[in-house]
Amino acid sequence: MARTPASGSLVRFGFAHADRLLPLTSVERSELAAVYRHPRPVYGTFHHIAVPLRGVPDVFALAHPRHAGLRASLFALIASARQRAPASVLVNAGPRQDVGQVHFHLTDDSPFSDAVRSEQLTWPDWDAAVRALTSVPDIQERYRAGFSLLQDAGDARVRLI
Repeated sequence: MARTPASGSLVRFGFAHADRLLPLTSVERSELAAVYRHPRPVYGTFHHIAVPLRGVPDVFALAHPRHAGLRASLFALIASARQRAPASVLVNAGPRQDVGQVHFHLTDDSPFSDAVRSEQLTWPDWDAAVRALTSVPDIQERYRAGFSLLQDAGDARVRLI
C-alpha cells in the first residue's frame, strides 16, 4: 500500500505540512529538511532517514532547479550527520523506493554491499549526482529496474548502483 500514488501524496503532504505529527523521532532539523530515526530500521546498528520538509516525490523531482535551496539544506544535514558518525548514505528510485517521498537512508552498515558500484557513473557529491541524473544513459530503463545512489562511509563520492 505504501507504494500507491494516493499514499505517496499523503506522505508528501505529511512531511510538507505536519511532519511533527508523524510517528517519527527527530534527530536534527532545519527549516527545509529533517533527519529522523528510521521507523522500521533494516540496516546496521543505526538507521536514520533524511527527508525534505516539502513534498518531493522522488530523486528526479529533487533535481529540479526550484529545489536548489531545499537540496542544499538537505545535503547540509546529511553532511552534519556524517561528521558525527561515519555513515553510508543511500537514496533509492523506482521499485526500490518504498514511499512516494524522496528520502535518504543513513546507516553504519553497507547497504547493497553486493551491488556493483559504477566507476563511470560517479559524482563528487550529492548535489552533482542528483542534478546529473537526467543525463545518465538509459536512465528510464534503470529507473524501472530500480537503482540507487550510494555514498559509502568515509567516501565523498556518490555512485550509481
